[in-house]
Amino acid sequence: FRWEVLTVKYAPRKVYIKESGGYMELSYTDFCRRRQAGQSYMDKLLIPVQGCLLEVMREQYTEFYKEKERWHYLKKMDTNHKPFLSDGEQALIQAIFFEELSEREVGLRLGITQSVVNKRKAKILAKLRKIIENKI
Repeated sequence: FRWEVLTVKYAPRKVYIKESGGYMELSYTDFCRRRQAGQSYMDKLLIPVQGCLLEVMREQYTEFYKEKERWHYLKKMDTNHKPFLSDGEQALIQAIFFEELSEREVGLRLGITQSVVNKRKAKILAKLRKIIENKI
């Protein structure tokens, strides 16, 4: 751990440091002064908890940041892999390929012409083709 690794969006209200089997409460300013004055405060493992910093053991620190990285990874995967088709595209595919409606019948249902249904279907199929080609 190096202090530079810990990033906070705002200054914590308090810092809680382990001392004599319990926790000592410091203001963030006081903690920063002590950190600059001595190496022992530079080596503290801290995690943010409800707007404060809390000193923890290495296992807790590792687990906290492992979970945090996992959460960021899952969030990134979620935004990178948005649903392939919109609700409208899914409805059109459902109607044509699963309900086996004609393009004309789908157009009547959606209030659009058969040629518009055909163009939308072609776009959706091209999109699906591109997704499949990139995945395989």
